[in-house]
Amino acid sequence: TEMTANGYVVCLEARPETIYVRLLLDSGKVDRPLLKADDQFERIQDMKAARAAFYAEADWTIHTDFLNPEEVAEEIENILEIMRRRSKNKRGQSVLSGVQSSSETEIESRSPNGPLIVKTSGGTYPVLFSKDLLGQLGLIIQSYLPETANRHLFIITDQQVAEQHGRKVMAALEQSGYKVTMAAVPAGEESKSLKQVSELYDWLRAERAERQDLIIALGGGVVGDLAGFVAATWLRGIPFIQVPTTLLAMVDSSVGGKTGVNLPQGKNLVGAFYQPRLVVADVTTLATLPDRARRSGWAEVIKHAVIPGADENERGALKRFARLEQYCDQLAAGEPEITAAILRESVAVKAGVVAVDERETGLRITLNYGHTFGHALEAASNYNQLLHGEGVAIGMYGVSLLSQKLGLCDAEFVERQRRLIERFGLPLSAPSGINANKALSALKLDKKSEAGSVRWILPLGIGKLEIRSDIPAQAVEEVLQKLLS
Repeated sequence: TEMTANGYVVCLEARPETIYVRLLLDSGKVDRPLLKADDQFERIQDMKAARAAFYAEADWTIHTDFLNPEEVAEEIENILEIMRRRSKNKRGQSVLSGVQSSSETEIESRSPNGPLIVKTSGGTYPVLFSKDLLGQLGLIIQSYLPETANRHLFIITDQQVAEQHGRKVMAALEQSGYKVTMAAVPAGEESKSLKQVSELYDWLRAERAERQDLIIALGGGVVGDLAGFVAATWLRGIPFIQVPTTLLAMVDSSVGGKTGVNLPQGKNLVGAFYQPRLVVADVTTLATLPDRARRSGWAEVIKHAVIPGADENERGALKRFARLEQYCDQLAAGEPEITAAILRESVAVKAGVVAVDERETGLRITLNYGHTFGHALEAASNYNQLLHGEGVAIGMYGVSLLSQKLGLCDAEFVERQRRLIERFGLPLSAPSGINANKALSALKLDKKSEAGSVRWILPLGIGKLEIRSDIPAQAVEEVLQKLLS
């Protein structure tokens, strides 16, 4: 606080790999008292994760992996005026103050335009929610990532999004002085393939993409996962930003750093944890979505209103759930201000969980609430009858029935969650024709399985969950049959 009260604080960020190599080059060995450990690289990772919240209090962060000291000094000089302008009369607090717990976020009194900060060991980055951001994308990138000046920007999108938003985004970037190239893959889950990744590698090679250039993922979850994986692996990692254009991508896949592609044997079997440098969510793009796709996205928002989040705050979850009940009609109608505010609040839940458990070793599994039944039904329908959010909605209802059957939650919770799911136009049962045996087989292959047992995220009520692996098979089958009836 004393530092920010009397000046500007710039965090010079670098990846753990960069820090480790720099220390080796500096002295021939990593000989630092704080790094005395059997695995010094792991120690560096752990220290970065532990200090992330403090680093996030800086007025600005510069990623120095590919910069020499002179270039770092030049970057600081370039952004000094921006820091002054953005932090005028705000000494003593960070311009990008950390993630608020959702229980403290009041929709009526809080502007949705302020950035939400996601803190992870892989980087700290802002997430913006507002309307009409695509036309300002060049200025936004200049403001938050000034080190990208004069760099080549590579947009990865799909053919539908390119038709709807591609020209506007390219114009906004070119007006800010960027060289821009765009590749549009076929729309749909089939593009999340190693074949498509290889084609994008060929494109980047032909365009001579360098490590300091920037990839922009413009589109829904498929594009975000695909472009993020390409960014994580091209030249062993180049910066990328997420510009989600679907509700599901805004509240889920664009935040948290999960990237990946599918194999014939299953979804997301090849991937990497790789955090974006910036997420820009323009809620105006939601108006271009088909009604079914827009409704599908609200399932993840409902999920974030049921789970406790990183602070395990039941009171906060109750507030979030009640606000969804209160604003359901406005959200369904697409009112941009309240949509931006609710989405920001929802993503704050995920951001808090990811900050605690970036690689899904503990708390992060709660983000899979509703996904166990949901993924099984998606797989049993060959991924062509249910949208992901529809599967999650059915899965949340199903797991509440399972929890009630086991005596862990009451009928009041089951009914209250059921009503909210229905109010957002989401299904409570699967379409006809899905084979129960195939769905049961898919359950056993679920990525949340451990040592052959499915880990169930069971609701005890709003803001209260329990993770169990000892669920009777008969109870699961009975609930599954109800979801298929």
